[in-house]
Amino acid sequence: MKAQLRNQVAALFLLAPAALTFTALPSTAAAQAATPQVFSFEVSSDHGLDPGSRLHFRVEGTPDSRASIRIAGARDSIPLAETARGVYTGRYMVSRADRIDEDSAIRAILRQGNLTVAANYNFPPGLGNVAAAAPPLRIERFHVSTLDRIEPGAELRFTLEGIPGAVAFVDLPGIANDIRLHETRPGHYEGSYTIRRTDDLNMRGPVVATLRAGDRIVTSTLDRPLVAAGPADLPIHILSHSNNAQVDGGQTHVRGRTAPFASVNVKVDAIPPVVGQLGVTQRVFSGTLQADANGNFDFRFSPSIPLPGTRYDISMTANKADVTTDARLVLYQRQG
Repeated sequence: MKAQLRNQVAALFLLAPAALTFTALPSTAAAQAATPQVFSFEVSSDHGLDPGSRLHFRVEGTPDSRASIRIAGARDSIPLAETARGVYTGRYMVSRADRIDEDSAIRAILRQGNLTVAANYNFPPGLGNVAAAAPPLRIERFHVSTLDRIEPGAELRFTLEGIPGAVAFVDLPGIANDIRLHETRPGHYEGSYTIRRTDDLNMRGPVVATLRAGDRIVTSTLDRPLVAAGPADLPIHILSHSNNAQVDGGQTHVRGRTAPFASVNVKVDAIPPVVGQLGVTQRVFSGTLQADANGNFDFRFSPSIPLPGTRYDISMTANKADVTTDARLVLYQRQG
């Protein structure tokens, strides 16, 4: 009977993300224990704690704080964003370098000014049982940088998002060999192909990406043409940082991609964690860039005083042939 009950619990975790809510007072706090406070904590997973699993966090606490999660066995701190007043959410993909299990301690941290509070929690019992099964093989995103025209010397750049540790390649119609994609970070694969004069590309044929893990295979067909249909296709993709990522002190290098030869207006505002330390907002970069023939652009910014916890609001506006696209990126100064 107990074995049957365990199997039923594991099946529930397979059918839906497992989540368990805890409510507790902070375990450690600064001198003023009343501010800030952690009120509740939730963690869920789409597939246990194996590499490739996605953990989702939700913390309720004092509003207008800076929130993060630390997990014993994980390499990095996980920043949370305040998505509603006093509600902080974030996610983390377990990598092959992590050493996380059900016994790993979790610490929810809130910072407000010079005050810090931390509350300790554990994973819900049974959350790691799903790890016995292989994580679902999936391609979450398959993208190509479209070209203005197909010609010798033009470079096609492919990106794919899926589970880490797999083999990824692209079948391009008219090209004899598959294009291998390399895993540049866990679950993110990149590759490129330079068109040759002897190539006979079949523009009507499907462009198919394949992700293989052991004897399991999944494919995805590109849903956009290799050649841009017109100026309306003006994406902005950030290649160097994920949103809400942390950066070190000194110079920060941001790389992105948009339509070839588009102009990109960039503004970077630094907002200190406490009003009055450096004023409310300081503009640390402003300029207009031009993307190269592959749509690549980059810029660097350096705050005069890299204060830990500073938020950098980065706004980007791409323009080409009277078409405009806006994008935003938020980065945080890493804590000391």
